[in-house]
Amino acid sequence: MKRLIVIICLLVVSCSSNNVAREPIEPIFIIDDIQELLASINQPFIGFPTPDNYSICHGHTCSKTAYVHLSLSQWAKIEALFYPPLTNAQQERMQLKLAISLLETMTGQQAGTYKDRAQNYVVNGLSGQLDCIDEATNTTVYLRLLSEANLMVFHQQASRISRGGLFSPHKTATITDIESNIRYAVDSWFDNNGEPPAIIPLPLWKSGWKPEAQN
Repeated sequence: MKRLIVIICLLVVSCSSNNVAREPIEPIFIIDDIQELLASINQPFIGFPTPDNYSICHGHTCSKTAYVHLSLSQWAKIEALFYPPLTNAQQERMQLKLAISLLETMTGQQAGTYKDRAQNYVVNGLSGQLDCIDEATNTTVYLRLLSEANLMVFHQQASRISRGGLFSPHKTATITDIESNIRYAVDSWFDNNGEPPAIIPLPLWKSGWKPEAQN
């Protein structure tokens, strides 16, 4: 019964004016090189991703686009993380961490982003590195894939958000608990590729939260 109530709540939320979960996903371009700008135009970002056809950002500030397709067996591993059906939002957030971690790993193998290191690691010009703009966009793509497959029951994908202003900007993907209306940051930037993202209440994230702050 509780699961049915949550599904009904999700339908109500999805019909609200803030219909982010139904809009096409667009990368946040900050490109100051004309050649990179032209390349981004010739490589359109997939606004409505599916497991067998989606795109992700890399190269810092979504300057590059990679296209990914998962096999049926790969996607089945993602689905398996949500079965048997979960019973509450807290459980779902834990499984979302695992699902995003696995999607990062699978995606990285095709896109070349498997080398991505925590934060803005730039030693020796490491290729496949992502900044927070790339990470926020890619995590939003993963959340959309999970949502469209009805694997997110207790949460809804929300918009990307920033903190730090002009001097120290930082972006993240977000989700909203549809029962409590609590919004959470889903931040993959703090860890290496394939490691579970941080999922924390958005006000805490906005206050400047970092992983070491919890120790």
